[in-house]
Amino acid sequence: MIQSKVDSRFLGTIQDTFHGLPPMPGPVKIFFMFLGAGLLLLLIGYWLKKYGAKKFILDLLKKTPLEIQGGGEDTEGRSRGANGNASRNGGPWKVSSDQDVLNKLVMSRMQVDVLVERSGQRSLAAIVNAAGVESLDVVVTFKDLVSDELLAPGAQVKCIFPEMMRDKKKVNAFVGLVKSKSDNKGMVITRRSSFGFIKRRVFARRKVADQRYIKIKIWRLEAEDYDVDFILDNIEPDVLIDNRKFQTPNPSVAQVLDISKGGIALTATFREDGNVISRNDKVLLCMLIYQPARKTFQPHLIYAEARAARSMGRGMTRLSFQFLRSLQIPPRKRSTLFKGQAVMAMSLAHPERDS
Repeated sequence: MIQSKVDSRFLGTIQDTFHGLPPMPGPVKIFFMFLGAGLLLLLIGYWLKKYGAKKFILDLLKKTPLEIQGGGEDTEGRSRGANGNASRNGGPWKVSSDQDVLNKLVMSRMQVDVLVERSGQRSLAAIVNAAGVESLDVVVTFKDLVSDELLAPGAQVKCIFPEMMRDKKKVNAFVGLVKSKSDNKGMVITRRSSFGFIKRRVFARRKVADQRYIKIKIWRLEAEDYDVDFILDNIEPDVLIDNRKFQTPNPSVAQVLDISKGGIALTATFREDGNVISRNDKVLLCMLIYQPARKTFQPHLIYAEARAARSMGRGMTRLSFQFLRSLQIPPRKRSTLFKGQAVMAMSLAHPERDS
Protein backbone atom coordinates (compact mmCIF):
# COMPACT_ATOMS: atom_id res chain seq x y z
CA MET A 1 0.00 0.00 0.00
CA ILE A 2 2.84 2.41 0.85
CA GLN A 3 4.52 1.69 -2.51
CA SER A 4 1.24 2.22 -4.29
CA LYS A 5 0.79 5.67 -2.72
CA VAL A 6 4.29 6.67 -3.73
CA ASP A 7 3.65 5.63 -7.35
CA SER A 8 0.35 7.49 -7.44
CA ARG A 9 1.96 10.67 -6.20
CA PHE A 10 4.76 10.36 -8.73
CA LEU A 11 2.36 9.84 -11.66
CA GLY A 12 0.22 12.66 -10.47
CA THR A 13 3.23 15.00 -10.54
CA ILE A 14 3.96 14.03 -14.15
CA GLN A 15 0.35 14.62 -15.18
CA ASP A 16 0.31 18.03 -13.48
CA THR A 17 3.47 18.97 -15.40
CA PHE A 18 1.84 18.23 -18.76
CA HIS A 19 -1.39 19.91 -17.84
CA GLY A 20 0.68 22.90 -16.95
CA LEU A 21 1.76 23.52 -20.59
CA PRO A 22 -0.27 26.20 -22.34
CA PRO A 23 -2.59 24.95 -25.15
CA MET A 24 -1.21 25.43 -28.71
CA PRO A 25 -3.20 27.99 -30.78
CA GLY A 26 -5.02 26.71 -33.89
CA PRO A 27 -2.99 28.72 -36.47
CA VAL A 28 0.23 27.44 -34.96
CA LYS A 29 -0.97 23.84 -35.27
CA ILE A 30 -1.86 24.38 -38.93
CA PHE A 31 1.53 25.99 -39.60
CA PHE A 32 3.42 23.03 -38.16
CA MET A 33 1.22 20.60 -40.08
CA PHE A 34 2.02 22.28 -43.42
CA LEU A 35 5.69 22.56 -42.47
CA GLY A 36 5.88 18.83 -41.72
CA ALA A 37 4.04 17.93 -44.95
CA GLY A 38 6.40 20.14 -46.99
CA LEU A 39 9.49 18.58 -45.46
CA LEU A 40 8.09 15.12 -46.14
CA LEU A 41 7.44 15.95 -49.81
CA LEU A 42 10.96 17.36 -50.18
CA LEU A 43 12.45 14.19 -48.74
CA ILE A 44 10.38 11.99 -51.07
CA GLY A 45 11.36 14.09 -54.12
CA TYR A 46 15.04 13.93 -53.19
CA TRP A 47 14.84 10.16 -52.73
CA LEU A 48 13.08 9.64 -56.10
CA LYS A 49 15.67 11.74 -57.92
CA LYS A 50 18.71 10.21 -56.25
CA TYR A 51 17.78 6.55 -56.33
CA GLY A 52 15.72 6.40 -59.55
CA ALA A 53 12.65 5.08 -57.80
CA LYS A 54 10.47 6.40 -60.64
CA LYS A 55 11.80 3.78 -63.03
CA PHE A 56 11.36 1.10 -60.36
CA ILE A 57 7.72 2.09 -59.78
CA LEU A 58 6.93 2.17 -63.53
CA ASP A 59 8.53 -1.22 -64.07
CA LEU A 60 6.53 -2.56 -61.14
CA LEU A 61 3.29 -1.21 -62.60
CA LYS A 62 4.04 -2.83 -65.97
CA LYS A 63 4.28 -6.22 -64.30
CA THR A 64 0.91 -6.03 -62.62
CA PRO A 65 -1.87 -8.36 -63.88
CA LEU A 66 -3.72 -5.34 -65.31
CA GLU A 67 -0.66 -4.45 -67.41
CA ILE A 68 -0.70 -0.83 -66.30
CA GLN A 69 1.90 1.13 -68.24
CA GLY A 70 3.33 4.50 -67.31
CA GLY A 71 2.61 6.86 -70.20
CA GLY A 72 -0.12 4.68 -71.74
CA GLU A 73 1.87 2.98 -74.49
CA ASP A 74 0.06 1.72 -77.56
CA THR A 75 1.61 -1.16 -79.52
CA GLU A 76 1.27 -1.05 -83.30
CA GLY A 77 2.28 -4.62 -84.08
CA ARG A 78 5.11 -4.37 -86.79
CA SER A 79 5.50 -5.30 -89.57
CA ARG A 80 7.37 -4.64 -89.58
CA GLY A 81 7.01 -2.30 -87.91
CA ALA A 82 7.41 -2.21 -86.43
CA ASN A 83 7.28 -0.48 -84.39
CA GLY A 84 5.03 1.86 -82.49
CA ASN A 85 5.51 0.36 -79.05
CA ALA A 86 6.61 3.69 -77.57
CA SER A 87 3.80 5.73 -79.06
CA ARG A 88 1.28 6.78 -76.48
CA ASN A 89 -2.48 7.21 -76.72
CA GLY A 90 -1.94 10.94 -76.27
CA GLY A 91 0.68 11.16 -79.04
CA PRO A 92 4.47 10.80 -79.19
CA TRP A 93 6.55 11.22 -76.07
CA LYS A 94 7.87 14.73 -75.50
CA VAL A 95 11.59 14.91 -74.72
CA SER A 96 13.97 17.75 -73.95
CA SER A 97 17.47 16.28 -74.39
CA ASP A 98 19.47 13.35 -75.77
CA GLN A 99 19.60 11.86 -72.29
CA ASP A 100 15.83 12.08 -72.07
CA VAL A 101 15.51 10.15 -75.35
CA LEU A 102 17.86 7.46 -74.05
CA ASN A 103 15.89 7.20 -70.81
CA LYS A 104 12.66 6.66 -72.75
CA LEU A 105 14.30 4.03 -74.99
CA VAL A 106 15.58 2.01 -72.06
CA MET A 107 12.72 2.57 -69.64
CA SER A 108 10.16 1.13 -72.08
CA ARG A 109 12.56 -1.34 -73.76
CA MET A 110 11.56 0.35 -76.98
CA GLN A 111 11.70 -1.50 -80.30
CA VAL A 112 14.43 -0.25 -82.64
CA ASP A 113 15.01 -1.12 -86.31
CA VAL A 114 18.71 -1.51 -87.12
CA LEU A 115 19.43 -0.81 -90.80
CA VAL A 116 22.58 -1.09 -92.90
CA GLU A 117 23.34 0.60 -96.23
CA ARG A 118 23.67 -1.94 -99.02
CA SER A 119 23.49 -1.61 -102.81
CA GLY A 120 22.62 2.06 -102.45
CA GLN A 121 19.68 1.50 -100.15
CA ARG A 122 18.89 0.57 -96.57
CA SER A 123 18.49 -3.06 -95.52
CA LEU A 124 16.83 -4.12 -92.30
CA ALA A 125 19.45 -6.14 -90.42
CA ALA A 126 17.73 -6.63 -87.06
CA ILE A 127 14.85 -5.61 -84.83
CA VAL A 128 16.10 -5.03 -81.28
CA ASN A 129 15.03 -3.73 -77.89
CA ALA A 130 16.99 -1.06 -76.02
CA ALA A 131 18.26 -2.52 -72.73
CA GLY A 132 20.79 -0.08 -71.31
CA VAL A 133 23.13 2.87 -71.85
CA GLU A 134 26.83 3.20 -71.07
CA SER A 135 28.07 6.69 -72.05
CA LEU A 136 27.75 6.73 -75.87
CA ASP A 137 27.09 2.99 -76.06
CA VAL A 138 23.54 1.68 -76.39
CA VAL A 139 23.09 -1.93 -75.28
CA VAL A 140 20.37 -3.83 -77.15
CA THR A 141 18.94 -7.33 -77.23
CA PHE A 142 17.76 -9.00 -80.41
CA LYS A 143 14.05 -9.37 -81.00
CA ASP A 144 14.47 -10.56 -84.59
CA LEU A 145 17.88 -11.03 -86.22
CA VAL A 146 17.22 -10.63 -89.94
CA SER A 147 20.73 -10.58 -91.47
CA ASP A 148 23.51 -11.56 -89.08
CA GLU A 149 26.25 -11.08 -91.68
CA LEU A 150 25.41 -7.37 -92.02
CA LEU A 151 26.13 -6.68 -88.35
CA ALA A 152 29.86 -7.35 -88.11
CA PRO A 153 31.74 -5.19 -85.57
CA GLY A 154 32.59 -1.85 -87.16
CA ALA A 155 29.53 -1.79 -89.45
CA GLN A 156 27.74 1.57 -89.62
CA VAL A 157 24.06 1.34 -88.82
CA LYS A 158 21.03 3.58 -88.68
CA CYS A 159 18.75 2.94 -85.73
CA ILE A 160 15.11 3.99 -86.12
CA PHE A 161 12.62 3.96 -83.25
CA PRO A 162 9.06 5.30 -82.74
CA GLU A 163 8.81 9.06 -83.05
CA MET A 164 9.31 11.46 -80.15
CA MET A 165 8.85 15.24 -80.06
CA ARG A 166 11.77 17.50 -79.14
CA ASP A 167 11.39 21.28 -79.39
CA LYS A 168 8.37 20.79 -81.69
CA LYS A 169 10.49 18.62 -84.02
CA LYS A 170 10.26 14.88 -84.57
CA VAL A 171 13.18 12.64 -83.62
CA ASN A 172 13.25 8.93 -84.35
CA ALA A 173 16.81 7.87 -85.20
CA PHE A 174 20.52 7.99 -84.64
CA VAL A 175 23.60 6.79 -86.53
CA GLY A 176 26.05 4.43 -84.86
CA LEU A 177 28.70 1.74 -85.21
CA VAL A 178 28.40 -1.87 -84.11
CA LYS A 179 30.91 -2.10 -81.26
CA SER A 180 30.39 -5.75 -80.34
CA LYS A 181 27.92 -8.60 -80.82
CA SER A 182 27.59 -11.61 -78.53
CA ASP A 183 26.14 -15.06 -79.01
CA ASN A 184 23.53 -14.57 -76.30
CA LYS A 185 21.43 -12.19 -78.38
CA GLY A 186 23.18 -9.01 -77.30
CA MET A 187 24.81 -6.14 -79.18
CA VAL A 188 26.45 -2.82 -78.28
CA ILE A 189 26.01 0.13 -80.67
CA THR A 190 28.15 3.25 -80.22
CA ARG A 191 26.28 6.44 -81.08
CA ARG A 192 28.05 8.63 -83.65
CA SER A 193 25.39 11.33 -83.95
CA SER A 194 22.76 13.18 -82.00
CA PHE A 195 19.13 12.22 -82.43
CA GLY A 196 17.39 13.27 -85.65
CA PHE A 197 14.64 12.21 -88.01
CA ILE A 198 14.90 9.60 -90.80
CA LYS A 199 12.04 8.52 -93.04
CA ARG A 200 11.27 4.90 -92.31
CA ARG A 201 10.64 4.08 -95.97
CA VAL A 202 12.97 5.35 -98.69
CA PHE A 203 10.67 4.47 -101.60
CA ALA A 204 6.91 4.89 -101.79
CA ARG A 205 5.00 1.64 -102.22
CA ARG A 206 2.31 1.28 -104.84
CA LYS A 207 -0.54 -1.15 -104.59
CA VAL A 208 -1.25 -3.35 -107.60
CA ALA A 209 -4.97 -3.13 -108.23
CA ASP A 210 -5.10 -4.93 -111.61
CA GLN A 211 -3.08 -8.13 -111.64
CA ARG A 212 -3.04 -8.27 -115.44
CA TYR A 213 -0.51 -5.43 -115.52
CA ILE A 214 2.35 -7.31 -113.86
CA LYS A 215 3.87 -10.80 -114.29
CA ILE A 216 6.45 -12.43 -112.05
CA LYS A 217 8.85 -15.39 -112.25
CA ILE A 218 11.25 -16.22 -109.42
CA TRP A 219 14.09 -18.74 -109.18
CA ARG A 220 15.93 -19.43 -105.94
CA LEU A 221 19.69 -19.27 -106.53
CA GLU A 222 21.91 -21.97 -105.08
CA ALA A 223 25.19 -20.05 -105.47
CA GLU A 224 26.59 -16.69 -106.53
CA ASP A 225 28.02 -18.02 -109.82
CA TYR A 226 24.65 -18.53 -111.50
CA ASP A 227 24.13 -18.64 -115.28
CA VAL A 228 21.24 -16.42 -116.35
CA ASP A 229 20.92 -17.96 -119.83
CA PHE A 230 20.88 -21.50 -118.47
CA ILE A 231 18.24 -20.66 -115.84
CA LEU A 232 15.92 -18.90 -118.29
CA ASP A 233 16.24 -21.69 -120.90
CA ASN A 234 16.19 -24.83 -118.76
CA ILE A 235 14.72 -24.35 -115.29
CA GLU A 236 11.08 -23.83 -114.38
CA PRO A 237 10.54 -20.93 -111.95
CA ASP A 238 9.86 -21.74 -108.30
CA VAL A 239 7.22 -19.00 -108.22
CA LEU A 240 4.99 -17.91 -111.08
CA ILE A 241 2.39 -15.13 -111.04
CA ASP A 242 0.66 -14.66 -114.37
CA ASN A 243 -2.97 -13.66 -113.94
CA ARG A 244 -4.54 -13.36 -117.40
CA LYS A 245 -7.93 -12.19 -116.16
CA PHE A 246 -8.64 -9.34 -113.79
CA GLN A 247 -9.13 -10.54 -110.22
CA THR A 248 -10.14 -8.51 -107.22
CA PRO A 249 -7.81 -8.92 -104.22
CA ASN A 250 -8.22 -12.46 -102.95
CA PRO A 251 -5.90 -14.01 -100.34
CA SER A 252 -6.28 -17.45 -101.94
CA VAL A 253 -4.94 -16.25 -105.32
CA ALA A 254 -1.23 -15.68 -106.05
CA GLN A 255 -0.76 -11.96 -106.67
CA VAL A 256 1.53 -8.96 -106.32
CA LEU A 257 0.60 -6.89 -103.27
CA ASP A 258 2.77 -3.81 -103.72
CA ILE A 259 5.92 -2.66 -105.46
CA SER A 260 8.46 0.14 -105.16
CA LYS A 261 11.83 1.05 -106.63
CA GLY A 262 13.47 -0.92 -103.84
CA GLY A 263 11.43 -4.10 -103.62
CA ILE A 264 8.24 -6.06 -104.04
CA ALA A 265 5.78 -7.95 -101.84
CA LEU A 266 3.56 -10.77 -103.06
CA THR A 267 1.62 -13.88 -102.10
CA ALA A 268 2.39 -17.06 -103.99
CA THR A 269 2.52 -20.83 -104.04
CA PHE A 270 5.73 -22.74 -104.73
CA ARG A 271 5.99 -25.01 -107.72
CA GLU A 272 5.51 -28.68 -106.90
CA ASP A 273 8.97 -30.22 -106.42
CA GLY A 274 10.42 -26.71 -106.66
CA ASN A 275 12.60 -24.83 -104.20
CA VAL A 276 11.02 -23.25 -101.14
CA ILE A 277 12.19 -19.66 -100.64
CA SER A 278 13.15 -18.55 -97.13
CA ARG A 279 14.41 -15.32 -95.61
CA ASN A 280 17.88 -14.23 -96.85
CA ASP A 281 17.75 -16.50 -99.91
CA LYS A 282 19.11 -14.88 -103.05
CA VAL A 283 16.79 -15.08 -106.06
CA LEU A 284 16.60 -14.27 -109.74
CA LEU A 285 13.41 -12.26 -110.29
CA CYS A 286 11.96 -11.78 -113.75
CA MET A 287 9.24 -9.13 -113.99
CA LEU A 288 7.02 -7.80 -116.75
CA ILE A 289 5.25 -4.48 -116.21
CA TYR A 290 2.71 -3.21 -118.72
CA GLN A 291 3.42 0.26 -120.16
CA PRO A 292 0.12 1.84 -121.32
CA ALA A 293 1.85 4.58 -123.32
CA ARG A 294 3.77 2.01 -125.39
CA LYS A 295 1.03 -0.63 -125.28
CA THR A 296 3.62 -3.25 -124.47
CA PHE A 297 5.22 -5.05 -121.53
CA GLN A 298 8.57 -3.82 -120.22
CA PRO A 299 10.82 -6.70 -119.04
CA HIS A 300 13.09 -6.51 -115.99
CA LEU A 301 15.59 -9.03 -114.66
CA ILE A 302 16.68 -8.42 -111.07
CA TYR A 303 19.04 -10.00 -108.56
CA ALA A 304 17.17 -9.81 -105.24
CA GLU A 305 17.10 -11.12 -101.70
CA ALA A 306 14.13 -12.49 -99.75
CA ARG A 307 13.58 -10.27 -96.71
CA ALA A 308 10.54 -12.05 -95.32
CA ALA A 309 8.74 -15.35 -95.90
CA ARG A 310 5.63 -16.18 -93.90
CA SER A 311 3.16 -19.00 -94.35
CA MET A 312 -0.44 -17.86 -94.78
CA GLY A 313 -2.06 -21.31 -94.80
CA ARG A 314 -3.75 -23.13 -97.69
CA GLY A 315 -0.38 -23.47 -99.37
CA MET A 316 0.07 -19.70 -99.72
CA THR A 317 3.21 -17.85 -98.63
CA ARG A 318 3.70 -14.12 -98.23
CA LEU A 319 7.08 -13.08 -99.63
CA SER A 320 8.89 -9.77 -99.79
CA PHE A 321 12.07 -9.12 -101.75
CA GLN A 322 14.65 -6.35 -101.78
CA PHE A 323 16.07 -5.47 -105.18
CA LEU A 324 19.89 -5.54 -105.10
CA ARG A 325 20.84 -4.94 -108.73
CA SER A 326 19.47 -5.09 -112.27
CA LEU A 327 20.76 -7.71 -114.69
CA GLN A 328 21.15 -7.71 -118.44
CA ILE A 329 18.37 -9.57 -120.22
CA PRO A 330 19.55 -11.74 -123.14
CA PRO A 331 18.19 -9.96 -126.27
CA ARG A 332 16.63 -13.14 -127.63
CA LYS A 333 14.62 -13.56 -124.40
CA ARG A 334 13.08 -10.10 -124.14
CA SER A 335 9.94 -11.03 -126.06
CA THR A 336 9.63 -14.62 -124.85
CA LEU A 337 10.06 -14.35 -121.08
CA PHE A 338 6.36 -15.18 -120.69
CA LYS A 339 4.14 -17.22 -122.97
CA GLY A 340 1.80 -15.12 -125.06
CA GLN A 341 3.50 -11.87 -124.08
CA ALA A 342 2.49 -10.01 -127.24
CA VAL A 343 -1.10 -11.30 -127.07
CA MET A 344 -1.43 -10.14 -123.47
CA ALA A 345 -0.24 -6.65 -124.44
CA MET A 346 -2.75 -6.45 -127.27
CA SER A 347 -5.53 -7.59 -124.94
CA LEU A 348 -4.77 -4.81 -122.48
CA ALA A 349 -4.39 -2.21 -125.25
CA HIS A 350 -7.77 -3.15 -126.77
CA PRO A 351 -9.98 -4.49 -123.94
CA GLU A 352 -13.11 -4.21 -126.12
CA ARG A 353 -11.88 -7.16 -128.21
CA ASP A 354 -12.26 -9.46 -125.19
CA SER A 355 -15.99 -8.82 -124.91
